[in-house]
Amino acid sequence: MNSHLETDLWRWLLFESGLTRRRAREIILQGAQSNALSLFWEAGPTILAQQLGLSSDEAAGLRSAQADWARLRARFEQERSQGLMTLRINEAGYPDSLARFLPLQQRPLLLFLRGDASLLDLPLALPVAETPPDEPAIAWALETLAELTAEGALALFVARAGFEARLVRMFLDADMPFALVIPRGLNAYQPPAGLQRALDAGRVLLLSPFGPDWRPAAGGEAAISPHAVAFARALAHAWLLLTQPAPQPAPGQPCFCAPGVVDENCPEVYDGAEGFFLRLAEGVAPIHPGVNVSAPQPPPAQEPVDPAELLETLARGGRVPPALARRLKHRSQNHP
Repeated sequence: MNSHLETDLWRWLLFESGLTRRRAREIILQGAQSNALSLFWEAGPTILAQQLGLSSDEAAGLRSAQADWARLRARFEQERSQGLMTLRINEAGYPDSLARFLPLQQRPLLLFLRGDASLLDLPLALPVAETPPDEPAIAWALETLAELTAEGALALFVARAGFEARLVRMFLDADMPFALVIPRGLNAYQPPAGLQRALDAGRVLLLSPFGPDWRPAAGGEAAISPHAVAFARALAHAWLLLTQPAPQPAPGQPCFCAPGVVDENCPEVYDGAEGFFLRLAEGVAPIHPGVNVSAPQPPPAQEPVDPAELLETLARGGRVPPALARRLKHRSQNHP
């Protein structure tokens, strides 16, 4: 069996078969846990229609679409050879953040990637702003994301005009890695020259939840942007809030405020990479009953944390970037 057959069948049903997207999702999810589509496919069109519970009209439509299957498979293979990757919702490597922060009916069944796919293994930090941030907030975002990048996290941006475009340019100028959500299909997106060089160097990962060939209608970019932003916010393991008011994070999704920003939806203060990774390891949002959001709250006094204990806690959470682990081990050896 071709190792890509199941993935290609999913893509075909969702974007090429003529079925509605909702019906295609229902069919795919019926056999998502057992890769059943490829098994039914190889058994022939009659078995496929029976096992998937297709109506006579749906079966007839699929038989007609199947006539173009050889051409489609050749096209899919060519796109893979040109660097387009596809990740199914039931595959290892599908982002755990989407499983945690999006209900099943809202999760994309397929993610399309271009670039260094291993970057998706890193915890993702997304700057969030509902209104244009000022210069100090942008400077803080750059400094904080650079610090987290050095410790083993990955900055996540949406490809759109505004402060995120500025941060992307800064990251490109500094040769720092990042992930970028594209609000259209990846086949319909031509990276600018600087971004293409970073892609070729393995410093960037492009992601899209949209069909590879899909593009918004002329003048429709603004309408689709909120969908790309919502996807990026669920994909992120943590937010960095740059302005007020804050959108509502998903339950358990960490959100850290920039200096001077206070919001009841985002009550945490960023206090360095160690605290960031510790919050990811905890996996549960803190509860702050009765917090007065009219003014910044002083941080509570805390006992010094044993570096070895912190490293053990992070390890239980499954995310210990090598740079942070080395530093904590060094501190542990010198800890009284």
